[in-house]
Amino acid sequence: MSNSITAGVFGAVVGLVSTIVGILWSLQYYALASLHQTAVTIQNLLYVFGEYTFFIGFFHTLQLNGVISGFLGVTAVLCILLLITLILVGLGLYGIGKIEGKTMGTASLVIGIIGAILTLLLLISGVSAGGTTHTLTSIWVLMNLNWIISMPLNPGKIMFLVLMSGVPNVSTSILWLGLLVLGITIIIFGAAFIIMRDSVGSPGLAVAAGVLYIIGGIFLFAGVLVPWLAFIILFVSFIMSALIFFQSREQA
Repeated sequence: MSNSITAGVFGAVVGLVSTIVGILWSLQYYALASLHQTAVTIQNLLYVFGEYTFFIGFFHTLQLNGVISGFLGVTAVLCILLLITLILVGLGLYGIGKIEGKTMGTASLVIGIIGAILTLLLLISGVSAGGTTHTLTSIWVLMNLNWIISMPLNPGKIMFLVLMSGVPNVSTSILWLGLLVLGITIIIFGAAFIIMRDSVGSPGLAVAAGVLYIIGGIFLFAGVLVPWLAFIILFVSFIMSALIFFQSREQA
């Protein structure tokens, strides 16, 4: 039991790191979304800028592919940290629940494990399985594909073939599902802290942490709109959680 609660302390500390990475992840997503929108806008102005659209669009596409690759790396780091955090915090809540035999602790551990795995799978899939946005430029290339294929291999042909698939992007809907699952898991953790407040040394602190968990989880329901705000709130929540778990080790 004491070991479970100690695991909760480590989970809360890792959670602090994961929230910082989460804020950076949010900012990188905004930068990616802005670059994607700029690329789509320019490639839809084919009949305004003419051939310059192909050159600008080509380099935008290459840049976006690089940004998405970097975003996938940050997402992987965030997911690993969240996996560790959710499982260890769930284990800590399991230990607290054992103090007075409350089943909410066991439920938190099970939901923490399931939520951690689903969050990892969905966020990684949301980045790696993202589609493309077709523009006037990509449609023009598709309409002239036979002519392009007949061209000898040269930089121009490569440029057209790159533009053919459209502007690369991530799957916002799958990312939203990942954040939704994370939010639900966090809200259940918050409810667990409130329900089991009498099993810890600082009931008031447990209630405060629980409320912040629930608020942070609700903000995650908004998906990629304001995840940074949820991570800021959760940063405070994990500090409180670490203190609660640390104090509760003596009662176990």
